[in-house]
Amino acid sequence: MKKLLLFLLIFSFHSYAQDTIPAAKSIIALDKMNVVYRGVPNPISIAVNGEKSYLVYGKGVSKKEDGSYVLRPGSGNETKVFVEIENFDGSKVVEEHIFRIKGLPAPIGTLNGEYSTNGYLVFTKEQFRNAKVGFIFLHFLIDVDFPILSFTIVNNKKEIQINGDTINEEVFNFIKNLKKNSIITIKDIRYPTSPEAIPRRIEMKVLLIE
Repeated sequence: MKKLLLFLLIFSFHSYAQDTIPAAKSIIALDKMNVVYRGVPNPISIAVNGEKSYLVYGKGVSKKEDGSYVLRPGSGNETKVFVEIENFDGSKVVEEHIFRIKGLPAPIGTLNGEYSTNGYLVFTKEQFRNAKVGFIFLHFLIDVDFPILSFTIVNNKKEIQINGDTINEEVFNFIKNLKKNSIITIKDIRYPTSPEAIPRRIEMKVLLIE
């Protein structure tokens, strides 16, 4: 998927404090886009100016080993991240940052990394040898890599279910015996999802040219 030029969008937020301060001290920026997506870890950057220490918390917020944060939103239309700041004079401020939540876009099936948005993929029989099935979210700016649990190959009335993401020898031998211009459907592509995410249907069609 082509890399797009990314802009960090700094969000405005509401704050409240035990001691009044003239301006908010913390900034939270989404590293990839201006909303958070349900079902994937959303990377976020946090900067706090002039503090002794600070604590970041909220539903779905976790800190990685490298010190960066990710946000995994749950249900609802928005989520909140709180930054508790301790100043050098001992006073504390708690700031609230609100983000919109959206569902993931429709996934598009891939075969050996290739995909089609308006028709069939075109493959030779030999290209099916050890071919890998996957999917992408087109123009999606978060890097995600879901493992494929299983998928189903269909030609006419014959269906073969495969565990994992790779065309096995049995299926390859089946495909080798198909006629030229046969249509193969790859469907029921299963991948792990979080409890909050709704699994999306993924299906693609492949035209055998030789």
